[in-house]
Amino acid sequence: MEINENSGETMSYTVANMLRAPDPTLFVKAFNANARPHMESAGASRIRISQTVMGGEQAGVIGVAVEFDSIDSAVAGISAASAAAAPKMQEAGIQLISRVLVQTKAERGTPDGSFGSILQVSGDPIDDATWASNADTYWSHMSAGSTGQRFGQMIAAGERTGRYIAVTWTDSLSALQEASTAMFADASIQQLLANQNSQMISRTMFRQIG
Repeated sequence: MEINENSGETMSYTVANMLRAPDPTLFVKAFNANARPHMESAGASRIRISQTVMGGEQAGVIGVAVEFDSIDSAVAGISAASAAAAPKMQEAGIQLISRVLVQTKAERGTPDGSFGSILQVSGDPIDDATWASNADTYWSHMSAGSTGQRFGQMIAAGERTGRYIAVTWTDSLSALQEASTAMFADASIQQLLANQNSQMISRTMFRQIG
């Protein structure tokens, strides 16, 4: 796994797949039987399956986030899994909505929990040291209601390429929201966001299902 020498952060890549499935439980079973083995054989270090519970038109969408150490292994894993799983997925009425590649820039806490939120943000370019500093600052607030956070940038996402993304995990969405509300009300956070021209684009909440 690559380590950024400037910030000391672990560098990895996440392939984020968004799908619609008539039966989420059947999807998880089909995925585990047909797609997961190929992704793991290609080097996937972690696979998470979630469902959006609050997110406007994205409510109900299934998310499959697959972590790899390199883009090459990500492409190999996704290609093999897609070829193997396509027939079963089509039979089950599962539709792929989108697939994006996210580069991890910083991580704090433990990236795991029963629930979570995904925040998409636009902003000025920042260097690796600033990514690390920002992560420390945000986590100092969000740790009150969260188990972990991961910060990254979409590097292959169609018209969304370049957006920043923050994934926050928790075992209580109420606790997460309380921490988030307090953080964004903080004058120092408001100034930090203004200095970096950060603008919130979207936010969704999810539950882990696999």
